[in-house]
Amino acid sequence: MTSIPMGPQAALAAGVLGALSLGLMRKPPALALRALAVASVAGAMLLAVCSASDGYSSAIVLTDSKSIGWQYLIYLGALPLALWLDGEDDVLVALFLGATLGMSLLASASNLPMLFVALEFMSLPAYLLVARSRPGTRGLEAAIKYFFAGGVAGALFMLGLSLYYADTRSLAGSTDLTPLGQAGAGLMAAAALFKLGAFPLNWWLPDAYEAAAPEVSGFLSTAMKSAAVLFLMRLCELAPQAGFIAFLPAVGAVTALAGAVMALRQERLQRLFAFSSVSNAGLLILGVGAWAASGRSSEGVSALLFFLGAYAFMSNGTFAFIRYSGLETRAQLKGRGAAMPAAAAAFTILLFSLGGIPPTGGFMAKLLLLWRAVDADLYWPAAAGAVSALISLAYYLGMTRELWLEAPHGPEPKTGPGAPLVIACAVGVVLLGAAPWLMSSLSGALTR
Repeated sequence: MTSIPMGPQAALAAGVLGALSLGLMRKPPALALRALAVASVAGAMLLAVCSASDGYSSAIVLTDSKSIGWQYLIYLGALPLALWLDGEDDVLVALFLGATLGMSLLASASNLPMLFVALEFMSLPAYLLVARSRPGTRGLEAAIKYFFAGGVAGALFMLGLSLYYADTRSLAGSTDLTPLGQAGAGLMAAAALFKLGAFPLNWWLPDAYEAAAPEVSGFLSTAMKSAAVLFLMRLCELAPQAGFIAFLPAVGAVTALAGAVMALRQERLQRLFAFSSVSNAGLLILGVGAWAASGRSSEGVSALLFFLGAYAFMSNGTFAFIRYSGLETRAQLKGRGAAMPAAAAAFTILLFSLGGIPPTGGFMAKLLLLWRAVDADLYWPAAAGAVSALISLAYYLGMTRELWLEAPHGPEPKTGPGAPLVIACAVGVVLLGAAPWLMSSLSGALTR
């Protein structure tokens, strides 16, 4: 099949226009909107497959094996939300596809201005997605916090870009930086760390994840996180001599520990998994630091791709369980395993995977990432990452105990649709744990 340059982005853009066009009708057909969302993401995935064999390069975009690999991860993280959308809100569908389009553009950006355009393209719809997915003052407040955090990130990036350009007179990257250029590169990296939720820049993340609908939180924690990791990696490539790169392992280690410790005291499930997301973001930042320290090797990219692929199943599955079960707090988990055995068993597998318990995909993902850190002589950050994984077992295993071994607490919540998605995500992490070559082979092919 002939590849189409920027074909995946064109499919998503067509989906945005299609959703807005259907919205002009007095009552847009819900089934058509749902089908449009799924078809746009699936079409982008198919066109990305076609683009993998034939690269494309221009002054502002670059389609290479790495960008295609990241597009797969972004679409994998976005597909569950496309399946969840009920089609009752055409604006919600357009916002979702618009944010996915921005992330896809970021995966193909080849210079700094295009990175900024893609960053804003993915962020602006995401703010409204949080506010609109669960109407009410709490959702609006969280969206405003998210907006201001994104505004700070954008301002840091633009200020950094100005300093960087003043030093290098280049927008495509430079290896020779004076202190002025180093300061600019550091500010741009701070913008990427804001998007990832690195400690202490994560103040916006728990509120946004808790206030949004669970399926939207899953989208933010997977597709958006994949895009933010790629954003940070692109900066490392465009400014390979930047001083901030040496600090990434330490930032990742501190973030992983801080997220794990803060999750210990959380009782609301979405807020707990928000801090869990912060801890996993720390491991990813550590992985990026290890990749940069080892000469930006393809093995480092493969480890990051594997981790993000496994995390797409784990995080989407856990948030899908929250949506399906209707549970909001850990206390409500008590004794609910018997009432929903299939979904609860799948949720337990996902918790084991998030905790890094073998033989799940989460264990293999953390092992590969920490091994790359050790291989890059980052011993104490790798040890801190391992300790954060041990700390996380306290709440992952605690939720498992509450689900199966404690007496029910309070009235039984009403379940909704979505159990098949929870089970499918659990099957995914089991397959990745039992046969890690399934994704490692794909990662190797995409990073050669």
